[in-house]
Amino acid sequence: MKSIKDIPWECGKGWWPMIEKVASAIDSFNAANPENPIEVSQIKQKFGGLRIYHYNAPEDIRRLIDDAIEASWYTCEKCGSTEAVTTNNSGYMQTLCPECRKQIRPKIIRKRDKINE
Repeated sequence: MKSIKDIPWECGKGWWPMIEKVASAIDSFNAANPENPIEVSQIKQKFGGLRIYHYNAPEDIRRLIDDAIEASWYTCEKCGSTEAVTTNNSGYMQTLCPECRKQIRPKIIRKRDKINE
């Protein structure tokens, strides 16, 4: 059986500790319940928040997943800080602390040269 830790985690390392907690719980559950395992198809960042797509999770594991998703809105995706974290509401949405947000390069808009004929 494939471990949740074998699925690509398509998000920043700041959220990995949250995902590790969920992954450990799911792997433990699956080891104890091989006939009825929890299936996780994808783990990623979408619209600034963590997404964990799963099937067949019991209530206690769903609560862990929901807690991780909720915490992602208050945790910097890049570094894991919980200080002054914000989610931008335009462009590629990310949940970041002020220090990591400073590292984002601004978009450069290039104007096309007019071709003289």
